[in-house]
Amino acid sequence: MASKNTTPLGYIELNNGSKAIYPMNDIFLNFTFEDVAHWEALRLAVNLLIKAYMQQKPETKVKPIESSIKVRTQYQYLLDIQNTTRDQDIKMTEDEEETTYIEFQNRAKTDVPIEIRSVEYFGLGIGHSKGKLANQIWLLAEDVDSVLHRNTFTRYILKDEMTGNEHPTTSGIMYVSLTKLSQEESPAGELASFLLGKIIVPMNEEVKKISDAFNSSFNAFKSDREVVKVLSARDRGWHEGLVEGREEGEIKGANKLLELIKKGIDPDEAMRKLNYETQYELVES
Repeated sequence: MASKNTTPLGYIELNNGSKAIYPMNDIFLNFTFEDVAHWEALRLAVNLLIKAYMQQKPETKVKPIESSIKVRTQYQYLLDIQNTTRDQDIKMTEDEEETTYIEFQNRAKTDVPIEIRSVEYFGLGIGHSKGKLANQIWLLAEDVDSVLHRNTFTRYILKDEMTGNEHPTTSGIMYVSLTKLSQEESPAGELASFLLGKIIVPMNEEVKKISDAFNSSFNAFKSDREVVKVLSARDRGWHEGLVEGREEGEIKGANKLLELIKKGIDPDEAMRKLNYETQYELVES
């Protein structure tokens, strides 16, 4: 995320120095939206994107989220009886029925390509929805041409190839190019610029509310001891050499490390344990 033209929310002091935290940092996002106080900021952000898409595609069936919501971060998909799980950034449920999954993606190149991983999540979301709406919104900090085709927005839905008629289940996957959107003079464009770290103080009132929530959360985030331990472990190289560029693996690893720390295990001992397990898994594979 870091570049010459971006500014972080702030810095966290780790054992080996300061670490810049940007709005799209995965641990920060999950920390932020775990707190019910920030759910409305998430709704505002999602609705700004949906409304921007509706301007380009007025006939779309996707609509802003207006009713009461519940949010879960790092939602765990139960895949089988072995309790194998797959993580997704954020799950927002409206009126305890319709669901929107929000995925913040910093890199275009990942171990499992985004075009494959997003469809896996899409299928899982529909499978667990029991016939209710289960939309996906993927916010891409780097463009993925295979799904964006040089557009700012794309949205994939199920259609009949013969007639063009839509499937009765109208769930879809929306991809958003934050870089292209950030070039637009609009509330959604300003939101994209903020998420990318291009601006610090938005002008639009709704985007300002979102940035206020992020900044408020950062003040708690930077002083959270468990967060500092996990970020310190990352910066000391744990797992990075093994899964460099594999964002999903890093998230899972950080979650495992956090679980061990919460159980009272010393961070260095937890790192040694997870390094051993990871190396063993690589040998087995």
